[in-house]
Amino acid sequence: MSHHAIEDIYPLSPLQQGMLFHTLYAPEAGQYFLQITCTLEGQVEPAHFEAAWQHVLDQHPALRTSFTWEDLEEPLQVVHRAVSVQLTRQDWGHLAPEAQRRELTALLDSDRQRGFALDQAPLMRLLLIRTGPRTHTFVWSCHHLLLDGWSLGLLLEECLDAYHALVRGERPARGVTRPYRDYIAWLQQQSSGQAERFWRERLAGFSSPTPLPVARATKAEGSWHGRASFNLSGETSEQLRVLARTHALTPNTLFQGIWALLLSRYSGQSDVVFGTTVSGRPADLPGAQSMVGMFINTQPVRTRVDPDGLVLPYLQQLQREQAEARQYEYSSLVQIHGWSEVPRGQNLFETLLVFESFPFSHAETSPGGGATVTDIETYDFTSYILHIDVVPGPAFTLLASYDRRQLDDATLARLLTHFARLLEELARHPERRLDELSMLPDAERRQVLLDWNQQRADYPFNSSIPQLIQEQVARTPDAIAVAHRDDQLTYRELNARSNRLAHPLITEGVGPDVVVALLGDRGVDFLAAIVGILKAGGAYLPMDPEHPAERLAQILGQSQTPIVVVSRERRALLDAALALLPAGARPRALEIPELLERQAPADDPPCRSNGRNLAYVIYTSGSTGAPKGAMLEHAGKINHIRGMIDFLRLGPADVMAQTASQCFDISVWQFLAPLMLGARVQILDTELTRDPARFLAELDRTGITLLEVVPSLMTAMIEQLERMDPARLPMQALHWLIPTGEVLPPALCRRWLKLYPRVPLLNAYGPTETSDDTNLYTVSQPPPDDEERVPVGYALPNLTMYILDARLRPVPVGLAGELYIGGIGVGRGYLNNPARTAASFLPDPFSALSGARFYKTGDICRYRPDGSIEFLDRADFQVKIRGFRVEPGEVESVLARHPTVRQAVVVARELPTRGKQLVAYVVPREGAWPGAAGGSTRDGHEGITLLREFLQGHLPHYMMPSVFVVLPALPLNANGKVDRKALPIPDAAAAQEARPPAPPRSDVEERLVALWQEVLSRQSIGVEDDFFELGGHSLLAVRAHSRLRELFGIDLPLRTLFELTTVARLAEKIEALRWATSGPPKDEPEDAESEEVEL
Repeated sequence: MSHHAIEDIYPLSPLQQGMLFHTLYAPEAGQYFLQITCTLEGQVEPAHFEAAWQHVLDQHPALRTSFTWEDLEEPLQVVHRAVSVQLTRQDWGHLAPEAQRRELTALLDSDRQRGFALDQAPLMRLLLIRTGPRTHTFVWSCHHLLLDGWSLGLLLEECLDAYHALVRGERPARGVTRPYRDYIAWLQQQSSGQAERFWRERLAGFSSPTPLPVARATKAEGSWHGRASFNLSGETSEQLRVLARTHALTPNTLFQGIWALLLSRYSGQSDVVFGTTVSGRPADLPGAQSMVGMFINTQPVRTRVDPDGLVLPYLQQLQREQAEARQYEYSSLVQIHGWSEVPRGQNLFETLLVFESFPFSHAETSPGGGATVTDIETYDFTSYILHIDVVPGPAFTLLASYDRRQLDDATLARLLTHFARLLEELARHPERRLDELSMLPDAERRQVLLDWNQQRADYPFNSSIPQLIQEQVARTPDAIAVAHRDDQLTYRELNARSNRLAHPLITEGVGPDVVVALLGDRGVDFLAAIVGILKAGGAYLPMDPEHPAERLAQILGQSQTPIVVVSRERRALLDAALALLPAGARPRALEIPELLERQAPADDPPCRSNGRNLAYVIYTSGSTGAPKGAMLEHAGKINHIRGMIDFLRLGPADVMAQTASQCFDISVWQFLAPLMLGARVQILDTELTRDPARFLAELDRTGITLLEVVPSLMTAMIEQLERMDPARLPMQALHWLIPTGEVLPPALCRRWLKLYPRVPLLNAYGPTETSDDTNLYTVSQPPPDDEERVPVGYALPNLTMYILDARLRPVPVGLAGELYIGGIGVGRGYLNNPARTAASFLPDPFSALSGARFYKTGDICRYRPDGSIEFLDRADFQVKIRGFRVEPGEVESVLARHPTVRQAVVVARELPTRGKQLVAYVVPREGAWPGAAGGSTRDGHEGITLLREFLQGHLPHYMMPSVFVVLPALPLNANGKVDRKALPIPDAAAAQEARPPAPPRSDVEERLVALWQEVLSRQSIGVEDDFFELGGHSLLAVRAHSRLRELFGIDLPLRTLFELTTVARLAEKIEALRWATSGPPKDEPEDAESEEVEL
């Protein structure tokens, strides 16, 4: 470009630098692309309209500006002396109004996707569309780098003044305004010392952005740029204005305060930060209000929300804090971010709230030119997930722009409804505490508390489990009740054997609510002992014979059970456990053969229990390391069993596989449910489940119709089945497969349904403390490929589900909260542990029944719009990595979608010198990673590289595991669940423990290290060091990016530097691109074998 064509060159403002970076980083995203549309009614002369715009361009250097950054230390803006404007015209007069609206939406989207070449002026386009005999739609597109919203209004007004002059045959007036470079010069004179001290103090202690933890959209049909609006009522709007005047508050303060409250409710955090825009036009710069350019600044608003605080003092404090920040409006967001404790590489906030100010006086007027300007709308898309403009008027309008890849339309609509509801509550009740302002509209509150908790069924709750079994014995005495290996009992025989155990137990003092421990291997006598204890009126406490004596002694001591019924084979184990207890605390031991040898009657003893008596106690591990015994009553278990029978439509012909450990609550259902309907319990030994081929053969031989397993066992089964002839698959009698106990990956469902399209899956969820399964969801069709989770579904009858926040308020649909379960299935609590019981079993504030309680599950869930529940993670699995809050379960669900991954678990571990990091434990599918024999691996391994690249396409960088550990199988506990505590600690190589910086190993790595040393201004850089952890940020990344083409002659997208953040990984990408364009390096034969990396 000739220097004669250039009028001026000067630096960018800090905000312009940030906008330039985001535009270069994702050029296809349409970020900071401004569009204004308006309707022109009356006579419009296109030639004069185009000439008016040319006059405006000639007047303002900002409109004749382009940008340059290649091979420069800092980007610059270039003002051109002369730039021609062109007004494009279209005629839609033949289209119906609805068709015109559709065409306009498509046109705006297409124009946005087209974008601008930032190094070519003008960065604006003008379009005039004839829509009727005397109506036009005007579309003005420009880049936000040039202009802010205030400038748009000034220019539009100036253009219309020029147009009216031209129509009258006059020359447009030439105004005198200060050029934008004067503002840049003013900025450069400001001292950042005081601003830095202010912002460091204002943001002290805030280390991660306030999340908007709603369900993320999976697919956005059409444009991913979403827009929605909500109009407050005129009454509410006037009440808010009166409230502001009465208490000397600005309307902006009201909206900011309520938005902070909404974010606090959504995130569960009391300390929140969101963004806002400030005018940025300094009072001490004469003429600033009439200058044209990019002045507005985006800055954080930090608010501490005390739910118990009063509303008005809270708002007054917020206004004082914003007044204090006003004198530092010139501070750039990049600077403020650098002064904060939020790590580089992530936004300081995710949402933006702007109180709109648009200086345009021609709206709704008909000036001398005869054209009336109406319906002005602006379209502005930022890099944030959500941007809300508050538009003043007779009624306030909430105008939202959002990323539809992150927020779906329905979720956004609900969010605006919640915002509006809080504003209505503020207008009506400003004297209340913040906690008393209701966010949920009445209809949504009724939906989540009542409408979705209406499942009712009339089951025999006054009865007991042994009574129902006895009734079934009378109906089908000669049917097979239980089988194990070559042993089996009919209903009559099982009943008689259990009676012969019950009578002596009664003699020994067993009765209602007496807890009897039971130790033995699973078999027909074990089931007879369960029924015998129940017939005696007692509650059985199963103990696992695979547990060490110390663990059994711990349970016996804590439960204070007076009696242990034990098999002869396990008597020695019991004696070892008893020896560990004080002599006075040892229960009596009664062997099953000895009880049977007493020759007690085989007839039924009198009924000794009812629905409110204790039925069984299941011990589970506790977070403190001490086991806790969950106590469950007959009525709750009857509700579970009868609800499952009805849902699955089970009958006498069914055969239930009894596979679960006797200490797992699934075993209660597997042992007892078939006995209530005349079906058969088929007990399968634990060692069978460890050999998938034998397990499948036994399932087939025994004619199993109902199988319930944990997903890890299901995975092993599927892998075995996939190696078999599809035409000769076993288990042809199977009617249902019930995965339970762990998260069910959608990919696993797809694999199962490909093998057995006619055998549906029932995803079952439920805590031990609420009588086992509480929620069911049928999967009869393969989930879509982009489905992240399989819902746990809907509640069984007579149970209630509440998803609540930390103050026990119902959360909105789609928002994460903790699941609380009420209803008849809720157990009594924990045996001999009143403190733990009080912490987990709470009074149910939503029940009309006196004394009703619900159970605090510790599971983070959310409602889907259809009322089904989605399990997200355990509350105690949430971790914070480098200031980010991360749900490892979300990383696991994405890993599980990769075709080479069989299983994956992600945990947070403290690694030497690196602090808390995410570690991914991966079990590859057979044959997927040749040579993966197990153990830790580093980034260079081909399989791990594939996984890293896959995750980069689906997760933000802070959710990327730092270390991958490849295992042949995941460790399981006795219940078949993944034992996270048994996962191996990554070795020193994988953890990348403290060591000297890894030196470069190739010419490409050497040149990249030198580039990083130059850009980052530091010498000690290794090829495995992270660019951002070394102090890199977006502007430094732009500088490095501009040098890459010069160094290597290749064109990489800017985002590559954010995805491949180490020299080693970036060098690998560069070498691959060079190889693809020019062939392999000259010093290596083309068929050279790559060196295999041992895992």
